[in-house]
Amino acid sequence: MIGHGRHRAATDNVRLREARRGDREYIGWCHERFRELGRQVRALRCRAEVAEGRLAKAEQLVQRQVAQLMERDSELEHLRRQLKAASDDTVETPIPAALAAA
Repeated sequence: MIGHGRHRAATDNVRLREARRGDREYIGWCHERFRELGRQVRALRCRAEVAEGRLAKAEQLVQRQVAQLMERDSELEHLRRQLKAASDDTVETPIPAALAAA
């Protein structure tokens, strides 16, 4: 016999209400999880910004040091050339043995 009205749907309605309650709980859990993930993403973005700032500072320091080393190298090369030119101009004269022994 086919049921009529709310008596037939009563057991189905109970099952559907339980399913909806479970679905609402799951959706609530998902929302909380998304909020938590959002907080984690914001925290990671902040940490990434700090790390990028530190990296930029380190790169600037490296560039300054490279410039200083290149300047020092060119200065050393200039001094080497001056030293070579100064030593090329001097003529070595042998010291007589009698004078060296005295």
